[in-house]
Amino acid sequence: MMATDELNEILRVLQKFQKDYYTRGNAFEAYTYLKESISKIRFDDNFISSQFQKRLLQLKEVELITDLDLYAEKFAENLLKLILILKNSKK
Repeated sequence: MMATDELNEILRVLQKFQKDYYTRGNAFEAYTYLKESISKIRFDDNFISSQFQKRLLQLKEVELITDLDLYAEKFAENLLKLILILKNSKK
């Protein structure tokens, strides 16, 4: 995995996005942040890595949703799954 301080910083930034799921652009901003941070993220398991990549792509695609409630729901779902993947990879 990565250094604990780096992981904690990534998690801290992602948790800030959890405060507002309804603002358009936040899903893409979270996606962009993770894409920029991806070089710091290492997974010991290929399955976990593929799940992370899948959720990351789904997070990007949230921006295409026009219904605001569905946007917020899918943003929250994918962001939470990404956070959980990262937290579980610390163990």
